[in-house]
Amino acid sequence: MTAIEKSTPEAVWHSTSADVAAELDVDPDQGLGAGEVERRLSQYGPNELPKEPPPSRWMVARGQLSNPMNIMLMIVAVASFTIGQIPTGIFVLGLVTINVVMASAQELKAPASVEALAQLQVPHARVRRGGAVEDVESTNLVPGDIVLLEAGDVVPADARIVISATLELQEAALTGESAPVAKDGTNVLDANTGLGDRTNLVFQNTQVTRGTASVVVTATGSATEMGRIADMVTSTQRQRSPLQEELDGMTKVFGAVAWLAVAVIAIFGIARGQDLDTLLLLCISTAIASIPVGLPSFVQAMLSSGAQRLAASKAVVKSLPDVETLGGTTVINSDKTGTLTLDQMTATSMLAGGEWFQAGGGGYRKTGAILGVAGSELPDFRRLALGLTLCSDATVADDESIIGDPTEAALVVLAAKMSADAEHTRTRSNGARRCRSTPNTNSWRPFTTVQTGSPAGSSKSGTS
Repeated sequence: MTAIEKSTPEAVWHSTSADVAAELDVDPDQGLGAGEVERRLSQYGPNELPKEPPPSRWMVARGQLSNPMNIMLMIVAVASFTIGQIPTGIFVLGLVTINVVMASAQELKAPASVEALAQLQVPHARVRRGGAVEDVESTNLVPGDIVLLEAGDVVPADARIVISATLELQEAALTGESAPVAKDGTNVLDANTGLGDRTNLVFQNTQVTRGTASVVVTATGSATEMGRIADMVTSTQRQRSPLQEELDGMTKVFGAVAWLAVAVIAIFGIARGQDLDTLLLLCISTAIASIPVGLPSFVQAMLSSGAQRLAASKAVVKSLPDVETLGGTTVINSDKTGTLTLDQMTATSMLAGGEWFQAGGGGYRKTGAILGVAGSELPDFRRLALGLTLCSDATVADDESIIGDPTEAALVVLAAKMSADAEHTRTRSNGARRCRSTPNTNSWRPFTTVQTGSPAGSSKSGTS
């Protein structure tokens, strides 16, 4: 057990939020003071997931030198120097140098890309400290911090919910479950409750899709659930890929053929009484010709090309052999619904005025026509679009990114296809203002809002 695990509460889902806050010595209404934050930051360390140390240039170059094909070339170079064939030895060493430099450069590109992305993406969190709300880098969070969450936020650390309102989180990154999970801080769960059923906790790197909450941080860095997963990943021993194993086998075959040819030439040369220097030069030339000296560089170039094509599709490859592994994958077994989906919902048909209509376009694209029966006019969808936009909290950007519940986002997109902009409607709909909302619960399933100052001049309510 690490020092962090000893110092932070255990089974926090089995305790009330007040007990957890008391154990962490924090007042949820005030938060931690600046001095206490500094002390805990030095005690627990930054809120960062454990990282695998990047390989040094020397380690990468040494790995390339251990390539069986390069080893054979170096043996040939040593033999050349031994018999006084200095130009031949220099030429062969040049081939080895080119192979090592090119392969090492390609191998170092991927970790550099990952590190560059990590430097660009520094998340922030809204924290209550000393009675005031501050915006701080999530790496500076400590156990006991009071974090404020709302729809669209990514949870910066594992935490116990103190106060929440209609809170739902997308936990697919942790559990693989695609449906948003409802959370409630008033629940006190059994000590043996599984990870996916701990509804009074929020976990690092999961996303808030609906509602607001005030939470107290209980674990940071490697002590979080994501940190434990990262520990398992970094401790995994990397194995050679099938392509690397095949190349090793091919190198052994080439080596056996080359040395067999050299042996045959040497035996016949000695039997015929050829000059020793001439015979050795002929043997070395045969060995070099039998070895595909450019194969290592060629393979690295092909893998690098694959990595660049994946990068164009917004995928970053950490290690070049992963490209070959991905390309060789034929079957993926998954036991969770939604793990391999696009995590998008689309409204494709609707019933309005007693008739069915089809909505074109896929995903969260706001373009698409609404089609009905040929020969009939489309009804006025303005009243329906008003309900779709006002009775929801989701927002959809032009790049198809969403903040909020996926179902509400699908209805916002449907309203956009009716020529209604959700943000514009919510802020400028003749002073329409939401005065009350009722979340969906076990006793009341629909999400209901009551608006005042509607276009019709009277109070309106919507239900979704």
